[in-house]
Parts: sequence; C-alpha cells; structure tokens
Amino acid sequence: MNEVLFIMQKYKVIIEGNNFAIRLNDKVGKHGFFTTRFVEAKDSKNAETLTMNLIRDELKLTVLNDSSDPPVMYVEEVHEIDDFGDNMVPGSGFTWFKEEKTGN
Repeated sequence: MNEVLFIMQKYKVIIEGNNFAIRLNDKVGKHGFFTTRFVEAKDSKNAETLTMNLIRDELKLTVLNDSSDPPVMYVEEVHEIDDFGDNMVPGSGFTWFKEEKTGN
C-alpha cells in the first residue's frame, strides 16, 4: 500500500471582507472587515482555502445580505511561519469598519 505523507506547514492568513450587511448597535449596515487566522496546511493555496471556509462558517449566522448583493472576501496576505507563538489557533474575531456609501 502506497501512502503519501504531507508535511503540514504553519501559515498566518489575513482576510479582508467587503459588502457585509450586518447588525451593529441595533442597526443593519454595510461593513467590511479584516481578520487574521493561523492554520496548518500542506501549502499556501490549501491554507487560503481552509481559512476562507473557516471564515464563511463563522459568519454564516451574522451576514444579512440578500443573494442579489453578496458579500465578498479575499486573501490579503499569506505567510508561512515557523510556529504559532502565543497566538490562539486558528484565531477569532473581526475588525469591522463601516463602508462608505457610493453612488448618488
């Protein structure tokens, strides 16, 4: 039986989100966020995918967007790191910011 072993690397992944309709201070508005997660993955692409799935799962009950106006997320940075240090793994929390209204 042939087994393939993947050596897992440690990654710090920074995600930015935009166009998230969420309730803050009893008001629904459009917000963006930054967040950092720490994951183990076989490569940087896998770290990105794993992190995006973690974030989607964390936010599924928070996001109030209509399907015609979906939020977007993208990977801002991915860094391979030697160890997680004192960081909580995989991390939690979001730094939210109010998005500026555009248009007329």
